[in-house]
Amino acid sequence: MNPTLRLIGYIRLLPGQYAMGIVLTLGYALLFQVIPLAVRKIVAAIESGRGLPAVQAAVLNLVFIAAVFALVRLASRMVMFRAAREIEYQIRNDFFLHLQRLPQSFFNTKQTGDIMSRAVNDINNIRLFLGMGLLNIIQTPILYLGSIFVMLSIDARITLWVLSPFLLFILIARWFSQRIFRASLAAQEQLGRVSAAVQENASGVLVVRSYSIEEQEKKRFERQNQKLYEKAMMVVKVGALMQSSLALLPVFAMMVVLFKGGHAVQEGRLDAADLWVFYVYITLLTFPTVLLGFVVMMIQRGFASLRRIGEIFDTIPSIQDRPDAVSNDKIRGAVRFDSLSFAYPGFEQSPALNRLCLEVDAGQTVGIVGVVGSGKSTLVSTVPRLVEVSDATVFIDGIDVNLLPLRLLRSSVAMVPQDSFLFSTTVAENIRFGVPDATPEQIHEAARRAQVFDEIMELQDGFETVVGERGITLSGGQRQRIALARALLLKPAILILDDSLSSVDYITEEKILKELKVLALGRTCLIVAHRLSAVREADKIVVMSRGSIVEQGTHNELVAINGLYSALYRQQQLEKELDSEQRA
Repeated sequence: MNPTLRLIGYIRLLPGQYAMGIVLTLGYALLFQVIPLAVRKIVAAIESGRGLPAVQAAVLNLVFIAAVFALVRLASRMVMFRAAREIEYQIRNDFFLHLQRLPQSFFNTKQTGDIMSRAVNDINNIRLFLGMGLLNIIQTPILYLGSIFVMLSIDARITLWVLSPFLLFILIARWFSQRIFRASLAAQEQLGRVSAAVQENASGVLVVRSYSIEEQEKKRFERQNQKLYEKAMMVVKVGALMQSSLALLPVFAMMVVLFKGGHAVQEGRLDAADLWVFYVYITLLTFPTVLLGFVVMMIQRGFASLRRIGEIFDTIPSIQDRPDAVSNDKIRGAVRFDSLSFAYPGFEQSPALNRLCLEVDAGQTVGIVGVVGSGKSTLVSTVPRLVEVSDATVFIDGIDVNLLPLRLLRSSVAMVPQDSFLFSTTVAENIRFGVPDATPEQIHEAARRAQVFDEIMELQDGFETVVGERGITLSGGQRQRIALARALLLKPAILILDDSLSSVDYITEEKILKELKVLALGRTCLIVAHRLSAVREADKIVVMSRGSIVEQGTHNELVAINGLYSALYRQQQLEKELDSEQRA
């Protein structure tokens, strides 16, 4: 979408406020014209010799006009700035909501820090444009036009001389604005890279310290920060040069007024009071003229930010409810993969899934095993539509998964990934994340089934303990089990464990699997596992290699055929025995 049209769309959300702001701004601009005329009355009263009362009356008149002028100016700014804040609030909400709708593939190609920079800095630049920028776009032309009209009515010849320096403004603004836009865009993009560098190091601080590469990362950040400094200084240099150039215009105009106006007064063609009108107008126009430099920068930064925000908004979510979506009240849990193929962007020559076929009955527990990179996680990610697949390749209860409403689908499927993400809040809030109204008893029961209740109670504040970012204050096994408790509390029709028991010991794994046998009654379970002990009791086990299923059956059947599963099983049995001997 065109950035201007997008901006107009948001401005239309507050027609009353912007209409009021425009009216107040017009009133301010009109009162601006009255002040020089009030000054002329004071000078005229002094020259006429009418005495102190006449001068005092003229001064009081000026004070009254100046007070009203100040109040109207204040009101116009409050209304316009408040409207800009409300639009900023709406844009930020829309931006966040849009991010939630984008597929996982989008985040695989975007840096988190850059997205954060757009959500904070770029939206802030848009707000400045909609407030101070838009206010000056409305008022400045009126200030100039009104001043020109009054000055022309006094002396057209001197007015044309006075305006001659200001005609350079068009050329100056046009020349500088394009350069400011390019410099601002470059600086904002670099700011995104710096934000990404900070975010990556904050998230990966343990890796940085483990490998003792603090100095290397410091130098890498300094290089990015140096680039930001250079690009930001380019914006400053171009902006300062433009503002300095614009600041000279009123000076030249003042020289013209004093020179030409002085001659006119000496020749009797102009009263001294009228000369003061010209002088005051130029004085009052000095600030708006210099401010236009800031406004041009604000406008260009705003449009550069609109362009960056627009890149996100214009990314159409590939995974969304379709117009022909079916209406279904409940999902039982039968899953079927029919000639399913899938390749990640950029890896079309080596697809993650290759014409895979598999049928899972409702309520059945299926184990999925295979070597690293065989496509196990990709396969289960297609069930809740975390990745987009072709039509008629994945079915749930006989319905194409692409035709199921996303809210129904994802509320019926709970997935626990290997890298379990926890939010920076309490343990209880993390467990009740999918069920906000869950009672403490339900939260405790889910924790017990996930074999993490006792460890939570040993924390300083129990279930009210606030975990660090991404749950960093907990062990990997604790994070996985809290994430498992979160999924169990949801009571889904389909439960997916994507190697989510990899960080727990064998004894804890056995206890969790025992609980899952009870919980699995009536629901479909897909268990991706590296350790074969996690799927040994599954109703069916499928073995994957290079995106295809190469073996399937029960544990005993797969061991008996002496294939890939049997080789993996023997290898893990040997590793388990060696580990037991070392501990002994």
